[in-house]
Amino acid sequence: MNLEPGSPFAANRAFVYHGAMMYSINRMAFAWMCVTLLAWAASASAADEQATGGRVPTVTRLVKMFTEQETALASAIRAGDSSAVERLLTDDFEMRMGAMPANPVPRSEWLSEMMRTRKPGDDVSGMAVHDLNGAAIVSFVQGRGQTAIFVVDVWRAATNDWKLAIRYAAPAGSAAFATPGAGATTPPVIPKKY
Repeated sequence: MNLEPGSPFAANRAFVYHGAMMYSINRMAFAWMCVTLLAWAASASAADEQATGGRVPTVTRLVKMFTEQETALASAIRAGDSSAVERLLTDDFEMRMGAMPANPVPRSEWLSEMMRTRKPGDDVSGMAVHDLNGAAIVSFVQGRGQTAIFVVDVWRAATNDWKLAIRYAAPAGSAAFATPGAGATTPPVIPKKY
């Protein structure tokens, strides 16, 4: 075999070598393009995600259910639908206020006032529900700032539904206000049981 420059065997060998190099370079370039495309796709999808800002609040089944009950009551009051409001109340419903705990507001007076003003209160926040086998204690804050009200509603199970039996309402007040049994003014974080 003659491998001197200019011989046909040398040209063939150079051609084979050149083809093998080009194949290797193309495979390497293709691999880098795939890696680059994969990295770009991962960064683009990560950029689309919104930051949650920490913990995602989880609503329990009971909080969802009683949020719907409170919303139905508020909607009926706003609409002036006294029969719908009456269906959500027990016959012995009363409201007790923190400023006058010994003087409950009877059902008829409360219903008349709600139908007259059609103002059930502001948005509900911070709801907690305790199920006591046939009764549910629902607490929440209604409104914000100086006009915020702390509400505790007692709902009774009635056949296939729940009816509001007692409403306790008082100004939400300041966290600096001393409450017997409350301990420290900084509230501890109590994990919810789901």
